Amino acid sequence: MSNLLLVILNDTSVLPDLLEVWRDIGVPGTTILKSAGGHSTRNWLSRVGLGAINNLFETKEVQTRTLIAVFDDEELLAQAIAEAERIVGGFDRPNSGLVLVLPVSQAIGLYKAQPQPPQEVSPPALRSDWSVLRDTPIKNVATIMELEPTIIGPDTSLNDVAQAMLAHPRVHVASVVAEDGRLIGLIHLKTLADDLFFHIIPEEFIAESTDIEKMMDFADKTRIRTAGDAMIPPVWIKHDETVKNAFKRMHLNGLPGLPLVDERYHVIGYVNLLELLSLCIQTKNGTDLSEAKK
Repeated sequence: MSNLLLVILNDTSVLPDLLEVWRDIGVPGTTILKSAGGHSTRNWLSRVGLGAINNLFETKEVQTRTLIAVFDDEELLAQAIAEAERIVGGFDRPNSGLVLVLPVSQAIGLYKAQPQPPQEVSPPALRSDWSVLRDTPIKNVATIMELEPTIIGPDTSLNDVAQAMLAHPRVHVASVVAEDGRLIGLIHLKTLADDLFFHIIPEEFIAESTDIEKMMDFADKTRIRTAGDAMIPPVWIKHDETVKNAFKRMHLNGLPGLPLVDERYHVIGYVNLLELLSLCIQTKNGTDLSEAKK
């Protein structure tokens, strides 16, 4: 039994990103239709008149896109839905769109060609042993580290976030997840420390506020109460990515670690920068990754 996935996008600006990531994960094919929401169309026609109905799909005010794809792999279907949720920011938000999954009794011509994974060309390594190390799957080093992630909800108070992070002292980045377990944000230990410091001795921040930009930052901090207020956009690593990917992502985002997520963006582990560097040093000195845990 196959499944028909219908995704109605209210925000058409996210369409290119969604199509790109669906192609990368191997979605066999996608049909895109112009569509319009009934309620918004009615309001629009009440203003411009019924005579303009022929121009319905020429106005961006009521314009949406409906994506149609057929899946015979339930795991790929779940992954495609998770990617759509991530890019849209959650379909539970107002004016975000809709996702429907319908059973299909028969599908012919679903696969025309096997999707080819993108080939990434790496520059020559400075040392041959580092070339092997940087291409090591992250799932290997995550198993050695055995780090349990710090997972919190967006409504968690900052005090409770601090308590959760104290329970995992080797994990310096907390993962903020939605009700369905999907990663939606991160809280860096430094960010948490700054926020708590502000609420303990706010006069220090007031003394430092010598210009408009700092005063605006001060005003923003007075509104921070929960993990959702303090979190930054999510950054992650997946188990089939490499040590090189992890180093690059941490460096670009100034993070001391990354949550490890599955294909549905559920947090299943954590990779610590300091311990990752330790493994690099051990490997450089001749210690095999499989022996590093001993």
